[in-house]
Amino acid sequence: MEKFKNVLENKMLRTLLMVTIGLILLIIIVIAVMSGKNTGLSDTKLINAAKSYYKEHPNLLPNDEYSNSTVSLSTLTSTGHINVETSCSAYVSVVKINGEYSYTPFTNCDASSKTLVSKLMENISVSSNGLYYYNGSYIFRGENPNNYLSLGNTLWRIIGTDTSNNIKIIYEKSYEYSEWDDRYNIDYDNTYGINEYEKSRLKENLNLYFLQNSEIFTPTVLARLAKHSVCIGKVNLNNSTIDVCSNVLDNQMVSIINLSDYMNASLDELCSTSNTKNCQNYNFLNDNINNNIWTITASNEDTVNAYYISKYEGVKSSNAYIRRKIKPVIALKNDVIYVSGNGTEENPYKIK
Repeated sequence: MEKFKNVLENKMLRTLLMVTIGLILLIIIVIAVMSGKNTGLSDTKLINAAKSYYKEHPNLLPNDEYSNSTVSLSTLTSTGHINVETSCSAYVSVVKINGEYSYTPFTNCDASSKTLVSKLMENISVSSNGLYYYNGSYIFRGENPNNYLSLGNTLWRIIGTDTSNNIKIIYEKSYEYSEWDDRYNIDYDNTYGINEYEKSRLKENLNLYFLQNSEIFTPTVLARLAKHSVCIGKVNLNNSTIDVCSNVLDNQMVSIINLSDYMNASLDELCSTSNTKNCQNYNFLNDNINNNIWTITASNEDTVNAYYISKYEGVKSSNAYIRRKIKPVIALKNDVIYVSGNGTEENPYKIK
C-alpha cells in the first residue's frame, strides 16, 4: 500500500512539473508575441510588403540616382500590405542604384534604444576636446574629440549635425586626387579652371569616384544616407569674417568640407582668417593630411582660385586646375540607431 502511494505521488509530481513547464513555455511565447519578436515580422515580409506598396504607388519611388524613399510599417499595415501585431518600429528604405531599386528593412524592437544623435548629445563640451554648440550648430572640435564612426567596412570622423539633425561625417583617409576645375577660363585665356562649384570637375568627380564605389557604398550604407545642404559661398580671407553659407546648394549626397568647417574645428584661440596657420592646431580635420586637400570654398576675388588646406601652412589658395586630394563628406539620417562604441579610434561609434 505504501509503495502504491509513493508511485501515485511521484506520478502526480511529474504531472505537476510537466504542467508547470508547459505554462512557463506558454508565457514565454505570449511575451515574445506581445513584444513583436515572434509575430512573423521578418525582413523578407517587410521587403515584399514594400515592393507591393510601391507597385501601387510608383510615383513615390526615388527619381534620382542614390536618392532614397522610405515607407513605415504603420503605412504598410494601414494599407493592407502586411498584417502583423507588434510593438516594434520598422520601415523600409528604397534606394535607386544604377537605375534599379534596392530595398533595405530597418527594425527596432528595443524600446530603450537611442539614436546616434541622442548618444552624441549626452556629452556637450565647453572647454576641451568634444562636441560643442558653436556658431549655431553642434560640431566636434579639438585634436582628438573621440568622433570616430565605423560605417560598413570604412572609418569616418563625425563633423557635427546640421539643422535637420542629420550627422555630417568625413572620410578618415584622403581619397582620390582631383582638380577643382580645369575648364577654359576666358579671363585668363587658359585652362586654369572656373571656380563655380555647381559646374566644377570637383562636383563631377565626387559623384564619379566616390558614390559609385560599391565597396564603400553598399545598398545598406546608401539607405542610411541623407541628402544635405552644402555651403558654397565664395569668400575673401582678407575679411575678418567670412560667410560660406551666403550660397547654399541643397539636396547633395556628397561634398567636401568648407572653409568654416575647418576653422571651427580648431580650438586654437588665434585661429582666424588673418592667421590660418594656427588653425592646424588642436584640429582633428588637420589629421592625416599627408597631402594638401581641397575645400569646397572658392575665392570671391577672381574667377579662378579656390582654397585648400596645407598641413603646415593653414588655408591657402591656388588655381583650380591643380590636382589635390579630397576627403568626401556625407550625411547620415537623424534616426540611425546607436549600437556601441565611445568614438575612439579603437572603439568607434557603430550604428544599426
